[in-house]
Amino acid sequence: MSSSTNALQDIGSVDDFLNGAATETVPLFDHLEFEFLLEYDVFAPDERGRTRVRQPPNLFRGFLHCYYEDVYGTRPVTRDLQNGLVWYYCELDKLPSRDTIDRFLTDLEHVIDDVFGRLVEQAASCGLLDSAYSIDTTHVEPIKYNDAASWNYDPTAEEYYYGFGCTIVSTGAKIPIAAELTQAKQAD
Repeated sequence: MSSSTNALQDIGSVDDFLNGAATETVPLFDHLEFEFLLEYDVFAPDERGRTRVRQPPNLFRGFLHCYYEDVYGTRPVTRDLQNGLVWYYCELDKLPSRDTIDRFLTDLEHVIDDVFGRLVEQAASCGLLDSAYSIDTTHVEPIKYNDAASWNYDPTAEEYYYGFGCTIVSTGAKIPIAAELTQAKQAD
């Protein structure tokens, strides 16, 4: 008779699950409440009752997970959210499309300062923040017909991109505490 440890030893998805459960985002999701996103008008249903973006709290979990994994841009985020474990951890009930991700990030831009302010307050009250901070600059790639975006050059990657610049400040545990989206990266 085999023990459950031996029976599960050769199953790759068990390893994936156990490794995924050890990441920072999964315990973080247990400490923070994201339902307050539904209070913002940018995520409210339109006059006919149709929601602009499905599941803003869960999509935001996905955004935080992707940031932690150094995944940026609409297409890479969409690909990363196709992973079954990520899907489960972010509590998504349906795989979001690239357009949904783009709309969500576009809407989030209008309230991002307040959202991160509220999350920082929650994290501070839970004792999740430490005294080490880091700043990460990257870019967010929208769908091609987004008129607010522009073509820019990223000197660190030595490539052009169409989108927005993004600067994120995080604590030592890579918990984002502030973010700023601009039309372009501000680099020499």
